[in-house]
Amino acid sequence: MKTIYETLEMNEIKHQIQNYCASSLGKKKIEKLELFDDIDDLNEALDKVDEAMKLVSIQGRMPLGGLSDISLYLEKANRDGILQGEELLKFLNHLECIQNVKNYLLSSEVETIYLQELSDGLVEHPHLMNEIRRCILPDGQVSDQASPTLSHLRKQMRQIQSQIRLKMDSLVKDSQEMLSIDQITTKNDRLVLPVKAGYKSQVSGLIHAQSATGQTLYIEPEVVVGMNNQLSVYQSEENEEIARILYELSQIVKGHYYHFRFNLEILEELDFIFAKAQYGYLHHCCRPTVEENGEQVTLKEARHPLIDEKKVVANDIILSQHRMLLISGSNTGGKTVTLKTAGLLSLMAICGMPVPCLEACIPLFDNIYADLGDEQSIEQSLSTFSSHMMKIIDILKHATDKSLVILDEVGSGTDPQEGESLAEAILTRFIEMGTFVLASTHYGKLKTFAKEHPEILMAAVSFDLEAMRPTYHLKLDSVGQSYAIEIAQLLGLDQQMIEQAQNLKLASMSEHERLMEVLEKKEEQLSLQQMQLDDLMAQNQKLEKQYRHQIHQLDQQKNELLQKAKDEANSLLEEAKENIDLIVASMQSTSLKQHEIIQAKHDLDQMKFMNQEQVVKQEHVLKVGDHVKVTKMNREGDIIEVLKNHMIMVSLAGLNVKLHEDEVVFMHPQTKVKKVKKASVKKTTMNKTGTYEINVIGKRYEEAMALVDKFLDDAIVLGYPHVRVVHGMGTGALRKGIRKMLDKNKHVVSYRDGGPNEGGLGATLVYFE
Repeated sequence: MKTIYETLEMNEIKHQIQNYCASSLGKKKIEKLELFDDIDDLNEALDKVDEAMKLVSIQGRMPLGGLSDISLYLEKANRDGILQGEELLKFLNHLECIQNVKNYLLSSEVETIYLQELSDGLVEHPHLMNEIRRCILPDGQVSDQASPTLSHLRKQMRQIQSQIRLKMDSLVKDSQEMLSIDQITTKNDRLVLPVKAGYKSQVSGLIHAQSATGQTLYIEPEVVVGMNNQLSVYQSEENEEIARILYELSQIVKGHYYHFRFNLEILEELDFIFAKAQYGYLHHCCRPTVEENGEQVTLKEARHPLIDEKKVVANDIILSQHRMLLISGSNTGGKTVTLKTAGLLSLMAICGMPVPCLEACIPLFDNIYADLGDEQSIEQSLSTFSSHMMKIIDILKHATDKSLVILDEVGSGTDPQEGESLAEAILTRFIEMGTFVLASTHYGKLKTFAKEHPEILMAAVSFDLEAMRPTYHLKLDSVGQSYAIEIAQLLGLDQQMIEQAQNLKLASMSEHERLMEVLEKKEEQLSLQQMQLDDLMAQNQKLEKQYRHQIHQLDQQKNELLQKAKDEANSLLEEAKENIDLIVASMQSTSLKQHEIIQAKHDLDQMKFMNQEQVVKQEHVLKVGDHVKVTKMNREGDIIEVLKNHMIMVSLAGLNVKLHEDEVVFMHPQTKVKKVKKASVKKTTMNKTGTYEINVIGKRYEEAMALVDKFLDDAIVLGYPHVRVVHGMGTGALRKGIRKMLDKNKHVVSYRDGGPNEGGLGATLVYFE
């Protein structure tokens, strides 16, 4: 007979959790998971997992890499055995794992009472860690630095080996005609020469072997025998020193035998806890509440953990004022899955595991019994009904008022009338016992029976009549139909047989039963529509919230970017104005007029981004002579020239200012047209001698353009009649860019390539007015 762990597929859950274990230690402990019988022990186990789940959600899994079962090696050291290098590295990994665990908890901001207590029990051995690192290489070999003696021996051995190799290479070179092959070989861990049998007498030394044909003798030359003997002595001393070093390290391990024992137990517990926590975190589980004398079963949004998370339907399974839940509904509606979900989640909770639901609260069941599926026993020649009855009889013998009993299709497998009566009697007995029962049925009589007993809560699995498919949603306090005829039709049963079945069903039903079936179907349709409507409303509210949040974020980002761009532009312009003021201060002898300087600064101001109200467009077509008011300056003047791009020149008390037509307000037309003649300004230039030039070879394009532009302005201000710009030939990009700039400069009269002594095509000579 199957155990409850097999029936509810708890073994598969254990297997999945074992995949999250870092070592065989945790896996063995998971395999031994079973029901707790002490509420305090259970709550402590659940609290540990809850702490671990919080840690995993914030900073990931506890670093238990390198953890392994070192108990056999520990016993070997305790019996004065010598641990080899690879075995000592296991202890190093063990100690590093302890260090990582302590650092993991130390760096956490989550309060962990139980896990911190476990961590505090771990004993570190930094001296042993350092000794193993110093003495044992990553491949398990003993390091030269393990002791001065070993270092000296290996140095001597390398020197002798080098001498032997050099001598043998020399002998090979000098005795090529006597050798079968032109190279050194090895026999009995000694370097030997493959000598032809005919030259045996000419090569003195020790013969270690001969070839199968007898044509080649492998001789260790006499000149290297002494060196090889000395090497053997060193090798023997090396082995003794290595054994001494390993023995000393093994004795240190033995001295901490009990510490390592306790460490193993704690690390095993941590591996066990965090494997459950990792499973709980990845499956969106919660910490269940288990009450010693609980009177309710609450599993909100419970999901079966072995069903694909994308397909599984979450259900509320709640018994608050009842001891029995009786589920009805269609054959394919998921009644059995619902029963298995409730049983498995209850079993997981009492085994100290997190459960896949939103909220869980159950009593501390002393045991869980289940009669599910086809339990027919071929070996005992029992029918399906007999097998079920034997299981139920056994449950009735052992169940108590603190047990959970799960019965799938109670009373099925026999004559319907007898089955109904038998099922009613069984359920009545469980009610008398006060046992928690979750059962499913198709029997109409049991539905009536349930309505007459306040201890029983009816529930139904939904069926979509329009789509003709089950929804797998559980509706509490509701009665469901089997829909056997509808499902048979969906599966392809002949239509004539379907109609015949429907007629027979109607003929056997009373008027009251027919009305009840119609009402139940209507209720199911309305319930399904309401559920769909609720889902749509929830989705719409979620989408609306997301869209509002996204719009708010985009608006905020747009405003921040615009403001940042404006601030940067204004900062650059202010810096430019400061530079102009500095230049003007040094231009005492130049021909620039004050109004030209003011106009330049005003143009820069117009480039600023100002947070201001929208300007009202000018409706009047402005003409020369119109009297206007400059709003920003609060001054009036006359238009003396209409320029391109909606720009105008306004005379303000003799000062000519260029403005955009939107910056002025029309006051009245001209009263007396007077053509204003521009005064010819003759620039006074200083007669400069010598050359004035700039070299921008190697500069980036933007940097070069900026330097040349400033250079030209300075040259004009200082009165140079001509200058030279050295740009080099290169790709021609600088030359082309500079000439475009010269074409736009109104002060440039002409320019040309440099002559033979002026830089040629790598320079441009510029002439001003």
